[in-house]
Amino acid sequence: MRGNLNLYACLPFVEIAKEATIQIGPVLFWPSSKHAQHLPLHLNTPFQTYLSNIKLASQPITCVSISDEIPIEDREAILIDSIYLLYFACTFRNLYYNAEVPHFSAFLKVIPASESFLSSQVNVESITLEPGVCIHLIDQEICHGLGIALNEIYVNQSHPMVDSFKRLIRAIRYFVDCFFERFVNLVGLGLDFPQTLFEAEDIIFLASSFESLLDISTLQPSADFKHKMRPMLHLKYSHPLEIFWKWVDGFYDLHKQIVHGGDNPDPIFKGNRNFHVPYIFVGMKLFIYTIYYMLFKYKLIESKEIDLFSPPDFKCIHPQELLLFFWTEDSLIRKISLALLQAADPQHQKEAVWLAELFQEMFIRYYRMEKNGVVRFIPVPKDEFDREARIVSDHAAAGATLPDGFLVALRQRLAG
Repeated sequence: MRGNLNLYACLPFVEIAKEATIQIGPVLFWPSSKHAQHLPLHLNTPFQTYLSNIKLASQPITCVSISDEIPIEDREAILIDSIYLLYFACTFRNLYYNAEVPHFSAFLKVIPASESFLSSQVNVESITLEPGVCIHLIDQEICHGLGIALNEIYVNQSHPMVDSFKRLIRAIRYFVDCFFERFVNLVGLGLDFPQTLFEAEDIIFLASSFESLLDISTLQPSADFKHKMRPMLHLKYSHPLEIFWKWVDGFYDLHKQIVHGGDNPDPIFKGNRNFHVPYIFVGMKLFIYTIYYMLFKYKLIESKEIDLFSPPDFKCIHPQELLLFFWTEDSLIRKISLALLQAADPQHQKEAVWLAELFQEMFIRYYRMEKNGVVRFIPVPKDEFDREARIVSDHAAAGATLPDGFLVALRQRLAG
């Protein structure tokens, strides 16, 4: 990043673990304990006085510096964008794998800290200490990719993909807002509301996120969504594709009912005989994977080796976690069996391995765990599963190369 980075604001209730720094393009987030490293000498004393004035001298807080290449009139806008992106980069893994709804409130407390503000010796009003958050997990790769997008929007501005980058960031903002724009005033009363009370609003925000990210047609949103998502997920088999179609149609029917009224919509997707799972649960995973895919498409991040059978796989986000909802146990085992029959072809061998890994993921995360939060897993009846499963088992016994974890899962599944 060219240009100097100048202190602009502080997040008083956000801490970065291990006193690390996080850069997102023209914006740097750094711990207040490193002020000597990130501030010019003449600002160190005013900064310490500043912390003392707001009663946070010993509190680990996060400071925000912005490149002086950013015009003054754009600094508030890039500050807000970068905070949303930081929040997303901190929370997406827990959302993707565990559907843990994060809390955004600590990121909303932003206080001024520019050089002119520090030099003016204005007394900052004392801030009441509130519960904060500590950033432990950061994917530097996605921060780098999002930083490039932010830099092109606010610095270069002439990049041919600027409009796409703007849609990407706007989509992330909508997505983050779906966890914040709730009836938050009541939370302060100590009440514990079930997440189902907010699923309608979450669906609205999620649909808006997808609409912005993929530029979804408002005339035929369901059809346009299918058209744009299918290549990302490499859904070329008929059975999982049919299940995905059902999810998309159900998601947009649910959205329509919520917006326009009518009967109380069922928020649970039941188009896969193995799963009863909330639409929002699958939708969150799909959105996070799509963000990664779009960054990959824009050449802002890299993927692991790509083959004909699996969609791009990333360091922190693996497509198996999402795709398993569009397969049934029996169809997956049947497809593995067919691939093994043609395993002399290296491509079919790769196909068998990929599908076996998908089955292994399904078994570990849902079959073996009888209760998995909001997801209900319904095993295929044993007599419908055993025939194809034993064929696969025989192939493995005859020397077919399959992941060890899959073979363990298959034996346990056959044993009931």
